Amino acid sequence: MYVSVWKRFWAFIIDVCVFALLFIVLAQLMDDFTVSLVLLVLIWLYYALLESSPWQASLGKRMMGLKVVDKRGRRLTFVKATKRLLSRLVTNLTFYFGFFTAAFDSHKETLHDKMSKSVVISKNCEFNPDDYQEPDNHDITLLTVISVLLALIFVAGLLWWVVLPQYQKIGDRLNAATIIDNLNLAAQNRPARIQAAQGGEEIWLKSYTGCVNDPNDPLTLECNGYRMTLQPDGIAAVSHLSDWHEYTLFKSYQTDKISCRGESKSAEKFCRSLDLP
Repeated sequence: MYVSVWKRFWAFIIDVCVFALLFIVLAQLMDDFTVSLVLLVLIWLYYALLESSPWQASLGKRMMGLKVVDKRGRRLTFVKATKRLLSRLVTNLTFYFGFFTAAFDSHKETLHDKMSKSVVISKNCEFNPDDYQEPDNHDITLLTVISVLLALIFVAGLLWWVVLPQYQKIGDRLNAATIIDNLNLAAQNRPARIQAAQGGEEIWLKSYTGCVNDPNDPLTLECNGYRMTLQPDGIAAVSHLSDWHEYTLFKSYQTDKISCRGESKSAEKFCRSLDLP
């Protein structure tokens, strides 16, 4: 009588495909804001009308042989079907952890089933009200808290393993772009007397934001996150990635090109990813 979570999952996927097609059609006719509003209304009517209709199911549930009933086995009213849809917002906000809790429930109820006091059963089955045990409010609260905690753990893991590395990669590339710009600028402002200079601020003929002269080494300019050093055959800039692996960018006076050398495998990989002028 009670259906598996996987049948409900595939029913959900079918419904999502319906909404995706609706979105594609509407996007050709309206602006983004209007499409969003219209789609929200259509989703509401889609679930509320179909689940309160003689079908007792959305198109996806119908195709998977499922139907929705209340705790007495009766067809949902339009209002109850709407309340059930609103209850699904809690499941959605927990990244659907509240949906997969049905896999461990004796009645295969999701979080929004318990909240709306409804049940999804096989289409050809008759629901026995005496077999249904109404969920306790404490159980619903506990299940909600657990789902929220799992969602928070999921978000934290996503930030740590996916978002943070991408953010660090972007930061590394922006830092490298700044270094390349300053290397080119330093080379353009290099007069002939730099070769014979014995020290002093006149070696660096241009002001570089976030950089200061190294008092112990006039040929070196200390900057935020890297340092530039004048050499006989060019200008070297040493920096490090977010993982603290070091790499060197070198602007050659002779070839007027910039090369990159990494001190580790990850730094070498980063060097190869740069589009060097």
